[in-house]
Amino acid sequence: MELAYNERVVKLTIIFLVSLVLVVVLLFVSCGGGGGGGNSNSNGNTGSDNLIFSEDFNGTSLDNTKWNLIYEDNNRQGRSSWRDDMVSVSGGYLHIKFKRDATLGAAQSSDPTIADNWIRAGGIRTRSKDWTKILFENTFGYYEARIKFPKISGTWGAFWLMSPTIDQDLSNGGEEGTEIDIVETIDNPRGGFNAALHWNGYGAAHKSVGSGDNYKLVSGNIYDGEFHTFALHWKPAEYIFYVDDHEFWRVDGGSNFNNSGINKNPNYIKLTVESAPWAGDIPEDFTEAEMVVDYVRVYKQPPQK
Repeated sequence: MELAYNERVVKLTIIFLVSLVLVVVLLFVSCGGGGGGGNSNSNGNTGSDNLIFSEDFNGTSLDNTKWNLIYEDNNRQGRSSWRDDMVSVSGGYLHIKFKRDATLGAAQSSDPTIADNWIRAGGIRTRSKDWTKILFENTFGYYEARIKFPKISGTWGAFWLMSPTIDQDLSNGGEEGTEIDIVETIDNPRGGFNAALHWNGYGAAHKSVGSGDNYKLVSGNIYDGEFHTFALHWKPAEYIFYVDDHEFWRVDGGSNFNNSGINKNPNYIKLTVESAPWAGDIPEDFTEAEMVVDYVRVYKQPPQK
């Protein structure tokens, strides 16, 4: 009897230990252990250390540890001015308003047509307004914003990365600094938008390349009055641009980038609205509209979705 009892105890102990091991293994796998990663995919992960910048625009004003209003520019692109009063935060969103301002236009242009179609707009950036401090900058990574863009001809909203070193060395073809336009709603009257790259400064040596008609590869309409996500995966050897998680432009350091290199220096973030004569006429009945931003996030690697 005692032997049988001991055998039963041994069997139950073995069963308990085996079950405990299985539980530990399952917990290990579900938490992403073993290198495979339950929180990872082939592109990246959603680990807490993957997110390096996040802004949801909660509250009633800009978080000045992350953003400043962009400098006030009297003559931006020949038909717009950036002004502080066009930017606000409310309802969990960033609002960048823009409106027709003929009085402001008359102070900037002697051409009555341009003056009558002048746009008062605004923007923000992760750099101080007085240029003395960069609040956030980063090299490489995955940059994403969820934005609702209006459809107003002659104007465009933009989510872009600005390079402080774009004109420091013009011999490396973009490696020292490149302006990266993740999305610009240029050509919005016919549903168009683009991504673009600018390097070698903004003088005589300036070079650029854009995504052209690649917006046609994206199904759906980004001007449908709803929010859409716009993203860039900036890698050491290429840039990949996305709309609503669908790739629409890929640029490496080869012929589709004029044989220039990929930026190796950090950029800071900008969100703006502006206008220019070359962008087309402003609608005659236009008075005011806004670009609305839900969030901006930067990751080391693309997050799993």
